Amino acid sequence: MQSTISRDKHMKKLLVQLFFPACLLLPAFLQAASEAFDDYTVYYQAVNSTFLNADIADQYGIARGDRRAFLNISIMKTETNGSIHAVSANVSGGKRNLLGQVGDISFTEIREENAIYYIGEFDFSNAEIVRFSIDVQPEQRGEVYEVRWETQMYNN
Repeated sequence: MQSTISRDKHMKKLLVQLFFPACLLLPAFLQAASEAFDDYTVYYQAVNSTFLNADIADQYGIARGDRRAFLNISIMKTETNGSIHAVSANVSGGKRNLLGQVGDISFTEIREENAIYYIGEFDFSNAEIVRFSIDVQPEQRGEVYEVRWETQMYNN
C-alpha cells in the first residue's frame, strides 16, 4: 500500500511537470483522469476552451469560444526500474452525444522539452453530455488501447 501511495504521488508530480503546461493555468478543478494499460498510463481531460488564456490558446492554435473545447491526451510509460517518461503515440477517436450525433476528433502532437501530448478540438452544446471514444497506440506499435468516458460540457 505504501509503495502505491508513493507511486501515485510521484505520478502526480510528474504529471504537473509534463502534462500540457498551458493547462497549469486552468482552474484547479480541471484535473486529468487516467487509465492504466500494461506499462502505460493514459491521461485525458476535456476542457472548455474559454478556460485558456487567449495568448496560450493562440500559441497552441486552439480556437476559443463558448461552444469550443479540446481534449488533452498524454501517455506515460513506467519502465521496469520505476522511471516514468512521456511517450509518443498514435491517437485517434471521436465523440458522440446522447442523440447519436457523432464527430471525429483530429489530434495534433505537441512536444515541449520532456512533454508529449495530443490536443483535439471539438464543438459542443450547453449542458451536453459528450461520450468520447479514443484509441491510443503507445510508441506507434503493439496493442491499441481504448479509452472511453463521458462528461457534461457547459458554456462558460
